[in-house]
Amino acid sequence: MTTDELIIEVKKGLGISIDSNEKIDPVIKQKVLAVKSFMKNAGVTDENMNSDLAIGVIVMGVNDIWESKAGEVKFSPAFSTLVTQLASG
Repeated sequence: MTTDELIIEVKKGLGISIDSNEKIDPVIKQKVLAVKSFMKNAGVTDENMNSDLAIGVIVMGVNDIWESKAGEVKFSPAFSTLVTQLASG
């Protein structure tokens, strides 16, 4: 799945209209890339990164970052558990 397709999935997951102002897309893209980098560094393979489960996990991770306060990043236990499952195959 491309980054642009992931942005659409994240918008759906966050309850943002996919037709919404594109000014928000770069912000979402930054968060998608950060979550994907976290997952890759946690051991998620490229193959698993493109699975249906990974799409949901990326949306969940972006939501976790979206809800964070300035200077605080705290992923939910569900996100962490699912990343571990994806990393272990």
